[in-house]
Amino acid sequence: MTAARPARRIATTVCGVAPVTLVMVLGACTAGGAVSPGPALDAPSFTTIPERVTVTVDRLEPPAPTDDEVARLEVNDADGDRYSGSSSTTGATSARADARYRLLGRCLRDQVGGRLVVSVLGPPRPGSTAGAPSNPLSGKRVATFTVPCDGDEARLDLPRLPARSGELTVSPATRSVSVGWVVLTRAR
Repeated sequence: MTAARPARRIATTVCGVAPVTLVMVLGACTAGGAVSPGPALDAPSFTTIPERVTVTVDRLEPPAPTDDEVARLEVNDADGDRYSGSSSTTGATSARADARYRLLGRCLRDQVGGRLVVSVLGPPRPGSTAGAPSNPLSGKRVATFTVPCDGDEARLDLPRLPARSGELTVSPATRSVSVGWVVLTRAR
């Protein structure tokens, strides 16, 4: 029996302490004493993930070649007369004196104020003489076409060109072109 008594005393002590502790806590709440609130919890926050957006890169593809095309020029990273790209003329359709021509062009700029300035050259001139091998030299400029690099297509109808004209070249007035093209065609 002695073993049961200590267990009963512990139970009575624990049961007696719990109500006293509860009364002390409740008394502090009702006595008007300042009780500091527990730490505030932030409301749950959500991070939205934007939907996947497909970006179309404007590659500025030039128009498909036609039978009326005389020359085309495609450029990348042009500034002044420095550029990378390609220039081509189709000898079978070089300019004739009895036809009208049109220049079409489009470009995007690297910086504000970008513009692609292209010269149309006249008939090639003879190169070296006196029996030495010769390569024809480019003709003199017969027209100039300025394309603002705003992404819109520019168009210029030309008066008649001298026969065998048509080579296109980048002018030193070109500024800050990322990518662009110019096509010379016969106008109908």
